[in-house]
Amino acid sequence: MSTTRRRSTGSPTGLARKELILSSAAKVFAAKGFSSATVRDVADEAEILSGSLYYYFDSKEAIVEEVLVTYLDEMVRGYHAAVDEAQSPAEALEKLIARGLRALVDNREQLTILQNDWHYVRPMAGIAERQHQIESVWMETIQQGIDAGVLRGDVDARMQYRTIMGAIQAVIRWFDPRGKVGIDTVISVQTAILLDGVRAAG
Repeated sequence: MSTTRRRSTGSPTGLARKELILSSAAKVFAAKGFSSATVRDVADEAEILSGSLYYYFDSKEAIVEEVLVTYLDEMVRGYHAAVDEAQSPAEALEKLIARGLRALVDNREQLTILQNDWHYVRPMAGIAERQHQIESVWMETIQQGIDAGVLRGDVDARMQYRTIMGAIQAVIRWFDPRGKVGIDTVISVQTAILLDGVRAAG
Protein backbone atom coordinates (compact mmCIF):
# COMPACT_ATOMS: atom_id res chain seq x y z
CA MET A 1 0.00 0.00 0.00
CA SER A 2 1.38 3.39 -0.90
CA THR A 3 0.15 6.92 -0.61
CA THR A 4 1.02 10.15 -2.37
CA ARG A 5 1.64 13.52 -0.83
CA ARG A 6 1.30 16.86 -2.54
CA ARG A 7 4.10 19.37 -2.28
CA SER A 8 3.52 22.64 -0.53
CA THR A 9 4.47 25.84 -2.31
CA GLY A 10 7.69 25.91 -0.28
CA SER A 11 6.88 29.38 0.97
CA PRO A 12 7.02 30.07 4.72
CA THR A 13 3.24 30.38 4.74
CA GLY A 14 2.77 27.14 2.85
CA LEU A 15 5.17 25.24 5.08
CA ALA A 16 3.56 26.63 8.22
CA ARG A 17 0.11 25.65 6.94
CA LYS A 18 1.32 22.13 6.19
CA GLU A 19 2.82 21.78 9.69
CA LEU A 20 -0.46 23.00 11.17
CA ILE A 21 -2.35 20.33 9.23
CA LEU A 22 0.03 17.61 10.43
CA SER A 23 -0.13 18.64 14.09
CA SER A 24 -3.91 18.91 13.90
CA ALA A 25 -4.15 15.51 12.24
CA ALA A 26 -2.02 13.91 14.95
CA LYS A 27 -4.41 15.21 17.60
CA VAL A 28 -7.53 14.13 15.73
CA PHE A 29 -6.30 10.66 14.75
CA ALA A 30 -5.05 9.97 18.28
CA ALA A 31 -8.33 11.09 19.84
CA LYS A 32 -10.84 9.62 17.39
CA GLY A 33 -8.91 6.82 15.74
CA PHE A 34 -7.75 6.89 12.15
CA SER A 35 -10.68 4.96 10.72
CA SER A 36 -13.29 7.08 12.50
CA ALA A 37 -11.73 10.48 11.90
CA THR A 38 -12.49 12.37 8.72
CA VAL A 39 -10.65 14.90 6.62
CA ARG A 40 -13.25 17.43 7.77
CA ASP A 41 -12.33 16.68 11.39
CA VAL A 42 -8.70 17.48 10.60
CA ALA A 43 -9.64 20.64 8.72
CA ASP A 44 -11.86 21.78 11.59
CA GLU A 45 -9.04 21.24 14.10
CA ALA A 46 -6.68 23.23 11.87
CA GLU A 47 -9.39 25.86 11.31
CA ILE A 48 -9.13 25.67 7.54
CA LEU A 49 -11.51 24.62 4.78
CA SER A 50 -11.48 20.95 3.81
CA GLY A 51 -10.74 21.92 0.22
CA SER A 52 -7.62 23.79 1.31
CA LEU A 53 -6.30 20.64 2.98
CA TYR A 54 -6.36 18.78 -0.33
CA TYR A 55 -3.91 21.29 -1.75
CA TYR A 56 -1.25 19.72 0.49
CA PHE A 57 -2.39 16.09 0.72
CA ASP A 58 -4.23 13.77 -1.62
CA SER A 59 -5.96 11.76 1.08
CA LYS A 60 -6.39 11.00 4.76
CA GLU A 61 -3.93 8.12 4.31
CA ALA A 62 -1.29 10.49 2.97
CA ILE A 63 -1.72 12.72 6.01
CA VAL A 64 -1.34 9.96 8.58
CA GLU A 65 1.64 8.50 6.72
CA GLU A 66 3.49 11.80 6.85
CA VAL A 67 2.58 12.33 10.51
CA LEU A 68 4.07 8.95 11.41
CA VAL A 69 7.03 8.99 9.01
CA THR A 70 8.18 12.31 10.46
CA TYR A 71 8.07 10.81 13.95
CA LEU A 72 9.70 7.52 12.93
CA ASP A 73 12.52 9.32 11.12
CA GLU A 74 13.25 11.17 14.35
CA MET A 75 13.27 7.89 16.27
CA VAL A 76 15.61 6.23 13.76
CA ARG A 77 18.07 9.11 14.10
CA GLY A 78 17.79 9.00 17.88
CA TYR A 79 18.34 5.27 18.07
CA HIS A 80 21.42 5.45 15.85
CA ALA A 81 22.79 8.29 17.98
CA ALA A 82 22.20 6.25 21.14
CA VAL A 83 24.18 3.33 19.76
CA ASP A 84 26.98 5.60 18.54
CA GLU A 85 27.28 7.23 21.98
CA ALA A 86 27.49 3.90 23.86
CA GLN A 87 30.68 2.18 24.86
CA SER A 88 29.23 -1.34 24.96
CA PRO A 89 26.21 -3.32 23.73
CA ALA A 90 24.68 -3.29 27.22
CA GLU A 91 25.03 0.48 27.46
CA ALA A 92 23.63 0.84 23.94
CA LEU A 93 20.57 -1.23 24.90
CA GLU A 94 20.09 0.89 28.00
CA LYS A 95 20.14 4.05 25.89
CA LEU A 96 17.72 2.55 23.36
CA ILE A 97 15.26 1.73 26.13
CA ALA A 98 15.55 5.25 27.54
CA ARG A 99 14.94 6.87 24.15
CA GLY A 100 11.97 4.65 23.48
CA LEU A 101 10.40 5.55 26.81
CA ARG A 102 11.10 9.27 26.53
CA ALA A 103 9.20 9.32 23.25
CA LEU A 104 6.07 8.69 25.35
CA VAL A 105 6.28 12.28 26.55
CA ASP A 106 7.28 14.00 23.31
CA ASN A 107 5.30 11.95 20.79
CA ARG A 108 2.30 10.58 22.65
CA GLU A 109 -0.14 11.24 19.83
CA GLN A 110 1.97 9.49 17.20
CA LEU A 111 2.49 6.49 19.47
CA THR A 112 -1.23 6.31 20.17
CA ILE A 113 -1.97 6.23 16.44
CA LEU A 114 0.62 3.52 15.86
CA GLN A 115 -0.81 1.36 18.63
CA ASN A 116 -4.50 1.87 18.02
CA ASP A 117 -4.42 1.87 14.21
CA TRP A 118 -1.48 -0.40 13.46
CA HIS A 119 -3.52 -2.63 11.15
CA TYR A 120 -4.36 0.42 9.01
CA VAL A 121 -0.95 2.07 8.87
CA ARG A 122 1.37 -0.93 8.89
CA PRO A 123 1.13 -1.61 5.11
CA MET A 124 2.10 1.97 4.21
CA ALA A 125 5.50 1.85 2.53
CA GLY A 126 7.05 4.74 4.42
CA ILE A 127 6.00 3.36 7.78
CA ALA A 128 6.99 -0.24 7.01
CA GLU A 129 10.46 0.86 5.89
CA ARG A 130 11.14 2.88 9.03
CA GLN A 131 9.82 0.17 11.29
CA HIS A 132 12.32 -2.15 9.61
CA GLN A 133 15.12 0.34 10.25
CA ILE A 134 14.19 0.60 13.91
CA GLU A 135 14.01 -3.14 14.32
CA SER A 136 17.42 -3.52 12.68
CA VAL A 137 19.08 -1.11 15.13
CA TRP A 138 17.63 -2.94 18.12
CA MET A 139 18.28 -6.42 16.78
CA GLU A 140 21.90 -5.67 15.88
CA THR A 141 22.52 -4.19 19.34
CA ILE A 142 20.98 -7.13 21.14
CA GLN A 143 22.82 -9.67 18.97
CA GLN A 144 26.10 -7.91 19.67
CA GLY A 145 25.34 -8.18 23.38
CA ILE A 146 24.60 -11.89 23.03
CA ASP A 147 27.78 -12.47 21.04
CA ALA A 148 29.81 -10.56 23.63
CA GLY A 149 28.32 -12.68 26.42
CA VAL A 150 26.74 -9.75 28.26
CA LEU A 151 23.16 -10.57 27.25
CA ARG A 152 21.40 -13.90 27.61
CA GLY A 153 22.26 -16.39 24.94
CA ASP A 154 19.38 -18.75 25.74
CA VAL A 155 16.82 -16.28 24.40
CA ASP A 156 17.24 -15.24 20.78
CA ALA A 157 17.62 -11.61 19.80
CA ARG A 158 14.16 -11.31 18.20
CA MET A 159 12.41 -12.58 21.31
CA GLN A 160 14.38 -10.17 23.49
CA TYR A 161 13.55 -7.29 21.13
CA ARG A 162 9.84 -8.06 21.03
CA THR A 163 9.63 -8.49 24.79
CA ILE A 164 11.43 -5.23 25.54
CA MET A 165 9.58 -3.23 22.89
CA GLY A 166 6.26 -4.64 24.06
CA ALA A 167 7.01 -3.52 27.61
CA ILE A 168 7.96 -0.03 26.42
CA GLN A 169 4.82 0.33 24.31
CA ALA A 170 2.61 -0.80 27.19
CA VAL A 171 3.76 2.15 29.31
CA ILE A 172 1.68 4.57 27.25
CA ARG A 173 -1.45 2.85 28.59
CA TRP A 174 -0.79 3.91 32.17
CA PHE A 175 1.81 6.69 32.18
CA ASP A 176 0.43 10.16 32.88
CA PRO A 177 2.90 12.96 32.00
CA ARG A 178 1.06 15.16 34.52
CA GLY A 179 1.11 12.54 37.27
CA LYS A 180 3.30 12.24 40.35
CA VAL A 181 5.69 9.78 38.72
CA GLY A 182 7.87 11.50 36.13
CA ILE A 183 9.33 9.99 32.99
CA ASP A 184 12.84 9.91 34.48
CA THR A 185 11.60 7.61 37.25
CA VAL A 186 9.80 5.42 34.75
CA ILE A 187 12.96 5.17 32.65
CA SER A 188 15.06 4.27 35.70
CA VAL A 189 12.69 1.53 36.87
CA GLN A 190 11.86 0.11 33.45
CA THR A 191 15.51 0.06 32.36
CA ALA A 192 16.57 -1.79 35.50
CA ILE A 193 13.81 -4.39 35.16
CA LEU A 194 14.26 -4.95 31.43
CA LEU A 195 18.05 -5.08 31.49
CA ASP A 196 18.09 -7.43 34.46
CA GLY A 197 15.77 -9.69 32.55
CA VAL A 198 18.12 -10.06 29.55
CA ARG A 199 21.51 -9.64 31.20
CA ALA A 200 23.71 -12.71 31.15
CA ALA A 201 24.32 -14.39 34.52
CA GLY A 202 27.73 -14.25 36.12
